[in-house]
Amino acid sequence: MSLLENIHAFWKRFADEESALLEALNTGSYEKLSEILEALNSEVFAISGAHFFVEDRAQEPEMTFDTGPDKTSQLICRKMKQLAPKSIADRWIINDTLAPLSQKAIEASLQIKDHVYSLFDMTAFYTIDSVNHSFIVKVYCPGFSLIDNPEYKREMSIYLVELAIGEKELEAYVSSVDFVNEPEEGVSFCNLTELYEVIADTVEKENWKTYAHPLDIYTVFKPHQDFASDSLRKDMKIIFTVHPPLIEESLGSKGDVTLDLKDKDGEYGYIYYANPFDTENDARFRQALSSQIETILAPLHCANVIGGAIGKSYSYIDLILYDENLFKKAFAQIQSQLKNKVDLHYRSFHQEA
Repeated sequence: MSLLENIHAFWKRFADEESALLEALNTGSYEKLSEILEALNSEVFAISGAHFFVEDRAQEPEMTFDTGPDKTSQLICRKMKQLAPKSIADRWIINDTLAPLSQKAIEASLQIKDHVYSLFDMTAFYTIDSVNHSFIVKVYCPGFSLIDNPEYKREMSIYLVELAIGEKELEAYVSSVDFVNEPEEGVSFCNLTELYEVIADTVEKENWKTYAHPLDIYTVFKPHQDFASDSLRKDMKIIFTVHPPLIEESLGSKGDVTLDLKDKDGEYGYIYYANPFDTENDARFRQALSSQIETILAPLHCANVIGGAIGKSYSYIDLILYDENLFKKAFAQIQSQLKNKVDLHYRSFHQEA
């Protein structure tokens, strides 16, 4: 089975369960609802590494693939949303990452000693970094002073902020999250449930760059190494990617990210070719070629471009493959179509690890 086939199998399973799921929502049959969701969540987790839940709202049904910051999960779940059958997509709101203040957030609770706290009991103290277009956030919970483990409080604060503002805003606009045991003096603050509105208002007022999805956020790498090398992936001068952990791993000759996707029946790889110009025109050529290849691949759903690099000798177009066999057929056609323009090759990141 390919990852693409696994995704289609999930939607078939969901379609089979949809009537019972909607009925359970309509009638408030939470035992039945829990049974259905447990099975669907297990399947989603096996396919993507994400969790799956639905809002308790029968009249306007809404489902969420809760990926967290994991880029492999985000890439798979975005493809799952794209491949949702029209009958389901027309009826359901589908979130392929965690949205701000979901039902999961509203119902979230943190028990400390004998007290239970919700997001409404917590305060966000924040500083706006206008230069870097980001927020520095510290979370105050009245019970934090009763917890000795600072790392636990820090991790819990990140999770609580993610629940409050959603994955996209967390990645796009929050540079750091920490905790405070006591309220801070002289620092802007709001209820944690209001932080999303504060960020959204600031982004609009200050005209910061906006993003539709966490995977619209590109990171640029400039490797510190000797560029006398002409060898593959060793000659890179600048790298741009939606998946920083993949690039960090490849530069360090590790393989956890690539193996994780392999376990999910997908593959990370790259198209490469010898630079045709040895000038700044190489960058323009690579960008145009990347867009052309993405346009060809997109309707096939077998692969997507996730970044690339310019090297001393070669240029690269990085990909996630959802179906290796379909991609190979498409790539053979792309090679043939462009053979008079450029000589293209493909290699798996797994071969680098």
